[in-house]
Amino acid sequence: MLHRRLLDRLDVPTIAAALALSSIGMLAIASATAAQPGRSGLWTTQLVWLTLASAAAFVVVAVDYHIWAEFSLSLWSLSVALLVAVLFFGKEVGGNRSWLDLGPIGFQPSELAKWTTCLATANFLSKRVRDRIRFVQGIQLAALVGLPMALIAKQPDMGTALTFGPVFLAALLIGGLRWRWVIGAALVVAFLAPVGWNHLKPYQRERILTVVHPDRDPSGVGYQVRQSKIAVGSGRLVGKGLFKGTQNRLNFLPAQHTDFVLAVIAEELGFIGAAGVLALLYYLFYRGFLAARSAQDRLGTFLSLLVVSWFAGQAAINIGMVLGLLPTIGVPLPFLSYGGTALIAVMCGVGLIANVRGRRFVN
Repeated sequence: MLHRRLLDRLDVPTIAAALALSSIGMLAIASATAAQPGRSGLWTTQLVWLTLASAAAFVVVAVDYHIWAEFSLSLWSLSVALLVAVLFFGKEVGGNRSWLDLGPIGFQPSELAKWTTCLATANFLSKRVRDRIRFVQGIQLAALVGLPMALIAKQPDMGTALTFGPVFLAALLIGGLRWRWVIGAALVVAFLAPVGWNHLKPYQRERILTVVHPDRDPSGVGYQVRQSKIAVGSGRLVGKGLFKGTQNRLNFLPAQHTDFVLAVIAEELGFIGAAGVLALLYYLFYRGFLAARSAQDRLGTFLSLLVVSWFAGQAAINIGMVLGLLPTIGVPLPFLSYGGTALIAVMCGVGLIANVRGRRFVN
């Protein structure tokens, strides 16, 4: 009977969209790594991660989201503890100390922290905020989102830290923060921008300047942006064909299977293929909005909207990187980029959306 009820509540369109995106991502990863010695089998590893991520999503769907909310602060605290552990015991990869080893398996607590932060923030808003966010509540909300964000920035992984920004902004807006406070905060940030600029590392400043002047560093950061644009443009309308992209296959395109996987798709499947992938991604966001609108309570609404803000914000940053509109800061494209922990985290986020949608008629 329980099995039957779960099947009846299963949000098939949302889950199908997530699985379709992940499957397309595996094809792109297979193409991106086919010509790289030692990496040609990464797509099979991603398939294993997708299996584990799907199982984790099923667990998230099976347990009522109200129960997840009751344990949200504990789960958030655990993720914060793991982020602190990373600073002392983490493994350094590419200049960032963002990995913890669990036996033979390495994972990124920062990815799991996105999921727990959305969960804890939604629970906070549903219980503490009735009309509009007050000052004290705003401080508490800033601590919920800001603490993991600060710990991740300390690794240092500024790209991942910035993905918490859309979640915080969405929490303020759906919590009823008055617009004058939002505008005031924006003015304060603008006023303090020169101070922040002086605290950036030289390579971080260079990445920002390269967005404005792509020819500034043609063999370094500028090279990444230039090759990504070439890959996207060379795909034209229908692309060069799967496994036939020259920028990809000849290793001109950097980080093909992670940060720039969308450039691989655009080169090999063209504008039509890339637009189809983005349409599928936007459809997933739409399903999240549907879940928020039809939720039986405020908790479900807030939960769905915060997860969508996480997905949409991260996707927007990655797409901006690929098109050269934003600095190259190492943010993966949800569902499509290679990465086990990231895939598990976003599939668990899909599980929360499906959970809310599937229980919309439950009293």
